[in-house]
Amino acid sequence: MRFFGRSVLFLIFIFPAIQVLGQDIYLDNFNTVSYSNNNGTLNYSTNWVEANDNNSPSGGRIRITGNELRFEDISMNNRRITRSADLSAHSSAILTFDWQTSGLDGGSTGEQLNIQVSNNGTSFTTIGTFTGSQSGSFSQDISAYISGFTTIRFINAGTCSYCNWESGEFVYIDNVQIEVPSSNAAPVLTGTGNQTYCPGGSVPIAETISITDVDDTSTNAVYIQISSGYINGEDLLTLTGTHPNITSSWDAVQGELTLSGPATYTEFETAILAVEYSSSAANPTGTRQFSITVGEANYLPATGHYYEYVPNLGITWTAANTAASARTYFGLQGYLATLTSQAEADFSGSQAVGVGWIGGSDAATEGVWQWVTGPEAGTVFWNGTAGGSTPNFAFWNTGEPNQSGNEDYAHITHPNVNPNGSWNDLSNTGAASGNYQPQGYVVEYGGTPGDPVLNITVTTTITIEPIPTITSTTPGSRCGPGTVTLGATASAGTINWYASAVGGSSLGTGTSFITPSISSTTTYYVDATSSGCTTASRTAITATVNTGPSITSQPVNRTICPGCSTTFTVTTSNVDTYQWQLFNGSIWVDLTDTGIHSGTTTNTLTLTNAAPTDNGNQYRVQVSNSALACSVVASSVAVLTVNVSEIITNRRITYRVDKN
Repeated sequence: MRFFGRSVLFLIFIFPAIQVLGQDIYLDNFNTVSYSNNNGTLNYSTNWVEANDNNSPSGGRIRITGNELRFEDISMNNRRITRSADLSAHSSAILTFDWQTSGLDGGSTGEQLNIQVSNNGTSFTTIGTFTGSQSGSFSQDISAYISGFTTIRFINAGTCSYCNWESGEFVYIDNVQIEVPSSNAAPVLTGTGNQTYCPGGSVPIAETISITDVDDTSTNAVYIQISSGYINGEDLLTLTGTHPNITSSWDAVQGELTLSGPATYTEFETAILAVEYSSSAANPTGTRQFSITVGEANYLPATGHYYEYVPNLGITWTAANTAASARTYFGLQGYLATLTSQAEADFSGSQAVGVGWIGGSDAATEGVWQWVTGPEAGTVFWNGTAGGSTPNFAFWNTGEPNQSGNEDYAHITHPNVNPNGSWNDLSNTGAASGNYQPQGYVVEYGGTPGDPVLNITVTTTITIEPIPTITSTTPGSRCGPGTVTLGATASAGTINWYASAVGGSSLGTGTSFITPSISSTTTYYVDATSSGCTTASRTAITATVNTGPSITSQPVNRTICPGCSTTFTVTTSNVDTYQWQLFNGSIWVDLTDTGIHSGTTTNTLTLTNAAPTDNGNQYRVQVSNSALACSVVASSVAVLTVNVSEIITNRRITYRVDKN
């Protein structure tokens, strides 16, 4: 860069433009003295072509010097330079470049350099003019000139008497760029999903999903992976419903469901919302994370990186390293995977379709294992052989690394060598066959400086909740019509009360429930709901309405003579308990089988050898049923009369006769 001002503009403007997601650029930053430079993501269709000069980038009045395109002493409508690009596949285009003038006479009629554009290379339109001694950056929408031969031209198109330049008058142009929508822009996914899973059922893995793409309306496949918490043999993803243009396939090793098209993004959105998670385990626990990706590489939320297994039987570590470094994924730089946590090791090892090379080596210093690829390059993760130590994380297989024959490179072990996903050290070539023959390599994408920010993955989560249970019930009963209080407890959540075993609306919630007034025994039902999970079936609780004890025949008054006996009797229904009582003038007192009384707890009270003092005694009986929650029923009052004998004296003879 010749001028500091333009150097600043270059740093601010060009580098961000290169990294804009969904955009491609045609770019010449004149970094070499050549008219064929292509420094962007797309190539111009022609080189720079001079007219009326020597067409040399290294000499003449138009030339490249100091990493800039320089113009000096340009006559009107004479010397000029053009370059073309095929923009026919694009819907829009923006032309930008940096510029500086030096020594040109100012004003609209002064010396000038013009930028022109054409859609055919013949008829040009002036879209910018530069005069005086100043600098800046130029930007212009040239979408109206899109064609298969869109051409830009720098020329002195002045018409004034003094428009011819003089020696020592210069214009510098740099970073000539045409920005267009990318023909392979990464799609953008947005979505939500943070739900609860109830064992024994299924739940959608997403609540909302949207896929947008600036240059596509369809794709070939979408990948949905259980990226955290996956349990092989229990967890399952299933596509439900009917989707005519989409088929699904389940990979139990990776925990990944592939939705295959081709189909429109709208169709894929519908299908994703129809994918459901379920578990065959009786009591699954924990959480599951799901990565929904438009793209084949697997996404790990814990790192924000993508991982791809590339099968290549017998490939050497050095060849795998070169191949991984040459791979990109929607602009992300690839490298042999560096696995710095157990979650990452499991994801790229046991939860992968194959095993292969990763980016660890001790070739530089024997026994000092480092990550030598990607952003972690230079990080030591193991010291020594088997039995050594790690300053952070390592997942060597038992007895590894063992340096058996100058083995300097890390490899994920074959599934036949447990624990699955662990590592072993191999030579650069590995074994020629068997469990220690290299089968491929694992590429990791993400974390490299300059990587674009992608939004091709949505992560959702479910939390597995235990199904609550009803732990106890308390039935209730009463005598006769009325309300009954019932009770229940649950392991968690809210208890709901119903009038039927299935269906119907809840009558109430809580650990206790007061029934409406009932006249006969009625069964109610309860379940419990916790975090959206409900007990599998309702539990019955009975509200019993009892017919209480009753007296169908009341005791009657009795009259006897002194020393005589009599009985008081009741006839009852639903009674198993009797208690005869005597009124003492102020309260009723329970009788016991003493004195003249017997049968005090039966339906018949017997009085034996009554005395005159018993005359006028008042008796009643209280009846109840010990099995029923009913009130005690008292009989009517019966009165005992004891008639005293009269004494008649006649001629000194005394007779005692009954009054009656």
